[in-house]
Amino acid sequence: MASVFSEVFDHFTNYFADSVYPLLFFLALLLIFFHPGAKKERAALCGSNLLFLAIIFCPLTAYLVIKMIGSLVYWRMFWLLTIPVTLAFALVWLVSGFSRKAVRALTVVLAAAAIICSGQLLFTEETFTSRANYFKIPTEAIYVAESISAHAEEEGVENPKAVVPIALCSYIRQYDAGIRLAYGRNMVKGEVTQTKLYEEINSEAPRAKRLARLARKAECTYLILPASLSLDKKLANNSFIKIAEAGSYAIYFDSEWDD
Repeated sequence: MASVFSEVFDHFTNYFADSVYPLLFFLALLLIFFHPGAKKERAALCGSNLLFLAIIFCPLTAYLVIKMIGSLVYWRMFWLLTIPVTLAFALVWLVSGFSRKAVRALTVVLAAAAIICSGQLLFTEETFTSRANYFKIPTEAIYVAESISAHAEEEGVENPKAVVPIALCSYIRQYDAGIRLAYGRNMVKGEVTQTKLYEEINSEAPRAKRLARLARKAECTYLILPASLSLDKKLANNSFIKIAEAGSYAIYFDSEWDD
C-alpha cells in the first residue's frame, strides 16, 4: 500500500506542478473551518473536500480506483476538489472582516497576485499555435480522411474501416466519424487481433506481411503508415496497394477487398 500512496502523491505533485495552489487551498479550508460564522459552509466546503482528499489519498480506495480507470488518468481525481470555489469563498470571508476599504482592496490585490504568481502563463508559443484549419486538427489528418472517403466512394466501399498509427486516431474520428477505426486512441488491452494490430502498426519497424494479415483479419480496408517506412512494394506483395499520400503518410487499400 505504501507504493500506492507514493504513486498518488506523485500524481498530486505533478497535477499542481510548482504552484502554491495546494497551500492556498489548505489555508482557505482552515479559514472556513475556524470562522465562527461559516457553519453551513464548513460542512459544504471543508467536509466535502476533506472527504474527497481522504478518498483520493487512502491507499485502499486509490488502489481500487486505479484498477478501474488506470494509473495514467488518476490525476483527474483531483478535479473533485472544489479549489476555485473554496478560494473565492475564503477570500470573501477574509475581506469582509476588514472595515476599512483600503485594507479590503489591498487584501484582494495581494490574494490575486498570489494566485497569479503561483502558476505559469499558458499563452505561450509552446502551448498555443496558429490554427491550420477550422477544425483545429493536424492538416495531415484531414488529408488522410478525405483521401479515404474519396477512394471509398469511387470503389463503392460503404463502411470504410482503417487502421492508422495512434497519432492519427483521435483526429480521424473527429473529422469523419464515417471512417471506422480498428481501435481507439486509448486502446491498451482489447480483443487479441486489435491488440496485435495496435502493437504492430505502432512499432518502429512494422512488418508488412504481418500487418497486412492482421489488418485483413480485423476487416480493415485501408492501412495508413508513415511514408518514410517505404513499404509500398512489400505491402503490394500482400495485396495492399498505395492509393495516395497525405503529407508524411501513405494510404494503402486492400485490393482483395470484397463487399
